[in-house]
Amino acid sequence: MAKLIVTNGDSAVDRLRAAGIAGHLLPWQDMLHDGPVPAGPVLEEVSDVRADFLSEALGLPFDEVRADFAHRDAQIEVHSAYREVELWFEHDLYDQLQLIQLLDFFAHEEERMGLFLVQASHYLGVMEANDMRALEERRQPVTHLQLETAHEAWEAFTAPTPRPLAAFLAKAHDALPHLAPALERLIAELPAPRTGLSLTEERILRKLKDGPMKVAHLYAAVHSMDEAQFLADLPFFLRLDGLAFAHVPLITGLPFRSSEAPGLHFTSGDDSAAARTYRAYAAAEISLTPAGAAALKGDFDHACENAVERSVGGTHVCPGAMWRYDRTRKTLVAPN
Repeated sequence: MAKLIVTNGDSAVDRLRAAGIAGHLLPWQDMLHDGPVPAGPVLEEVSDVRADFLSEALGLPFDEVRADFAHRDAQIEVHSAYREVELWFEHDLYDQLQLIQLLDFFAHEEERMGLFLVQASHYLGVMEANDMRALEERRQPVTHLQLETAHEAWEAFTAPTPRPLAAFLAKAHDALPHLAPALERLIAELPAPRTGLSLTEERILRKLKDGPMKVAHLYAAVHSMDEAQFLADLPFFLRLDGLAFAHVPLITGLPFRSSEAPGLHFTSGDDSAAARTYRAYAAAEISLTPAGAAALKGDFDHACENAVERSVGGTHVCPGAMWRYDRTRKTLVAPN
């Protein structure tokens, strides 16, 4: 039968089609770097938790989100019906988390013959057809060491504390060369000592230190600061919401919470209500508050004062379990 090609999203699927790469194309869409991710290889259990989080965070109907996950999971669960399975993923955090989820799934499968990895160090969704075809020619069979590495990484990512993740990062993992840099970026989303800011939050505030900015311009500026860019617009908007609508706001100027605008999206030329709402949010001019300026100086602890709650994989950061990461020393700071 035809091969199954699993990749990161619709744009990559479109580029694969344009390159004439034949197979059943399956986009594996989930921003695993945001929200809770339960441990274990059972896709249904992970999808239940992810659908609940994404529907609430993005203002989408739960039934629709869960149905999309069910359709996706069902296709990978019948992988043995295909002659080959190719996993096409990039170097950034968004893709690397999807990759270790899939490799962990296959590590638990008795039948995994014909499993190949196409690993890109550039963004699949913008590649030319010739580049996509060249990538396929360099595909490699997935090795046992890669499966073991991904399994260890997935267990660390979904653990109830970030200690296993820090331990994983303390060792070399040559089998999946893009994984460690991606997970180092992930752990930097834990609150920092003194400021209580994640790396993304700190970058947002530092950009606003020079004066007000429109949301769209701020997103472009912060997004470009990652060498391996991973953060899409909607999860970036969630970070703005957290800073603007906290008990003590660190930024001001947002017209509404992005999660309160169901179906928020942008499509060029689209004049739907959702598209107009998106443009209104993206055009809003935001600025730093006194608390935001104080946080940058280490004089205001956002995580503590605003009782921040967020999940990084399996770790739930909250009052009483406020795990932090010192980005200068590259060390975890356990809750007091």
